[in-house]
Amino acid sequence: MNRLGAHWRYAGLGALILVCLGLLVIAAANIIRIERQMQISATQNMTWIFGQTQIEALSLSAALSSDASSSEVLLRYDLLVSRLNLMRDGPQWRFLSEAGLAEGLMGWRDGLLRLDPAEGGDTAALKAHVSALTRALRQKASQVMSREWQVQSERLDELRKLHLLALAAIIGALISGAALAVLLVDRERRLMRARVDRLRAERLQRDLNRERAASEGYRRFADLIAHQVRTPLAVIDSAMHRLTRSGKPPTPEVIRAKADVSRQAVARLIRLTDTALLMARVDRGAVAPALACHDLDRIAATAIEDLQAGRRVTLRTGNRPVTAICDPVLTSEILANLLGNALLYSPTDSEIDVRPLFSGDMAMCDVCDQGSGMTPEELARAFDNFARGARHRDLPGSGLGLPLARHLARLQGGDLTLKAREGGGLIARLSLPGKVVT
Repeated sequence: MNRLGAHWRYAGLGALILVCLGLLVIAAANIIRIERQMQISATQNMTWIFGQTQIEALSLSAALSSDASSSEVLLRYDLLVSRLNLMRDGPQWRFLSEAGLAEGLMGWRDGLLRLDPAEGGDTAALKAHVSALTRALRQKASQVMSREWQVQSERLDELRKLHLLALAAIIGALISGAALAVLLVDRERRLMRARVDRLRAERLQRDLNRERAASEGYRRFADLIAHQVRTPLAVIDSAMHRLTRSGKPPTPEVIRAKADVSRQAVARLIRLTDTALLMARVDRGAVAPALACHDLDRIAATAIEDLQAGRRVTLRTGNRPVTAICDPVLTSEILANLLGNALLYSPTDSEIDVRPLFSGDMAMCDVCDQGSGMTPEELARAFDNFARGARHRDLPGSGLGLPLARHLARLQGGDLTLKAREGGGLIARLSLPGKVVT
């Protein structure tokens, strides 16, 4: 239905355009006809021509009667002949023919040419002929005037009709143009409304998708927290039951062992809570890095020492210090996260290499493990919130460590990437703006 309505709207627009153009063509044609009629009117002013011919005939008659010089007679004769020739040419001849005066006047002209004084014509006969011509012109002048008034009246009526037609065509074109403008404005308003509706729908869809993603994230986070919190709590509960069990009191060795297990479980809960809180602060923009030049080798060594992983982790430094423009606290958090993942997901008897280096104007720190690595699908989703590989769901972890580490790296103007290591395992590369120390 909407498509059919749009088709009719477009057809109406096309019809209005054609009507407007047609009316403008009609108006232009009528204006051209009016101009032509005015030009014809100017060339057919027979009253004036007849009057001039009478004047020349009277002048020649006077010159013949007063015994004027032959040159004066010839001049007046030539002027009279030229006036008669003018009536014989163009629209004047058509006017005289329609009035029934053409043949008579041309007879007088032919007689005048036979009495040409330059060729020795009889002066007395010429005088008599000119006198008769003057009387004939006087008689026909009223007929010419009457006929010209009639023609002018008809022409005025025709011009009035043409003016009315041109005016009607112009008014019709203006009305059609106004209707076309109204339709175009309405169409533009419809398009604008449709565009606004589409933008609003797209925004609502984005908000809905974001809400769905947030809801799904909260659900996954709640499931993950429930699972990750339940395990250390169960460990602590089991240790407390063992220590408070009735009967023979536990030995000091058992108490120390259960205390160590409980401390590890509490430390795991604290790490999980700290990670979730730091991720929330990053999401709302509450983390502002304090950037300065720092020794990346020293930051990496401190992170290894804090994890007490010196037996499995080897720090491989180069011949010159690697200086990065970074926040040492945030960078330590990133390296601690990467080292924790490498220790967790690689065999206990494998080594982990940490290699600070320069690459162009960037300071790098590679954490290389010899674990099972990630599939291409897992690498593509590694930095999504709560994403965890199917092979690692039974291991401790929140699924927030890598997304948090990348956020912290990008806050400092760097980045975090993962790639497969030749021979198995994974390389996590932290890149930060570097400063070469010479």
